[in-house]
Amino acid sequence: MRRSDITPEEAKKKYIREFLQTILNMNDQDDPASIKSLIAMLNGLLRVNTFIPPTIEIMSFIKQQKPTLYHATRKSITSTSNLAILFHLDADPKIVAQRLEEYITD
Repeated sequence: MRRSDITPEEAKKKYIREFLQTILNMNDQDDPASIKSLIAMLNGLLRVNTFIPPTIEIMSFIKQQKPTLYHATRKSITSTSNLAILFHLDADPKIVAQRLEEYITD
């Protein structure tokens, strides 16, 4: 399948799959490099303008999968940061897993 043959729905699912996989591949550490990387990813997520990403689910996923990195990043950003509100999002982990699965499966 050529790149131009990818539907917007497939592109959206691929983006979310790759985003979640990148999160899973990150170290769950509170070192500055990991924090900087997560901040860059979250800023990129907020810049997505071709679709509305499942932000609540993604933040809950990060909180469950990478708790040390999540909390270190939360503490490192200021309350006036555009990312601060993301760290107030939370949802039931079972519902999050179900929604993300529905979101990314073909």
